[in-house]
Amino acid sequence: MTVAVEDSVEGCASALGTPWENGRALWVFGYGSIIYRVDFPVEAQVFGCIRGRRRAFLQKSHDHRGTTSQPGRVCTLIPAAEWTAMFPGDPADPDTTACWGVAYRVKSGMEQQVKAQLDHREKDGYTVDFVSVYSDDGADSAPVLRNVLVYVGVSSNPSFAGASSIEETARVIARAVGPSGTNREYIYRLCQALRAQRGDAVDEYLGALEKRT
Repeated sequence: MTVAVEDSVEGCASALGTPWENGRALWVFGYGSIIYRVDFPVEAQVFGCIRGRRRAFLQKSHDHRGTTSQPGRVCTLIPAAEWTAMFPGDPADPDTTACWGVAYRVKSGMEQQVKAQLDHREKDGYTVDFVSVYSDDGADSAPVLRNVLVYVGVSSNPSFAGASSIEETARVIARAVGPSGTNREYIYRLCQALRAQRGDAVDEYLGALEKRT
């Protein structure tokens, strides 16, 4: 089920609110495996983007797509300014940088259970943040959802891989396997799911990484 834009803002938490506690709807933004493996009950969904951050395979995976001895690589979100500092040869414009994904509204009454489940699923270095979701990546449009929960592996977390090139990242993905399957499967299924939503949802970085793995 896809919620209409004019209805999607209703029930969102106030800034940095906790919707699983205050009785309002809990929206979760998926930009990685959640897009193709939604293992929690959903009432509605909105395809859209968040602005000012890039999706990057710079988070090590020790528990899903790799192991402790040979970690894989999974997605995190890198703020544009931080990306530019890490990769000065490929600067990110904060006004045009965007990451496409899907926001899911958790089934009413299941918020606390789903939040605990997702905390466990994303336990390898991820923390909670809140973002606005837009229907397009233009700078002038208003968000269709505000304060949507998202899991992010910030650069200070112990599983952050650092400034890894596409070539190095692709080599890791090509060989890594974990309890959830091969690392290759992760990126292939993510790209497939994004293209099913919108043809240009796979950005240049993700497309280049897909080709190299």
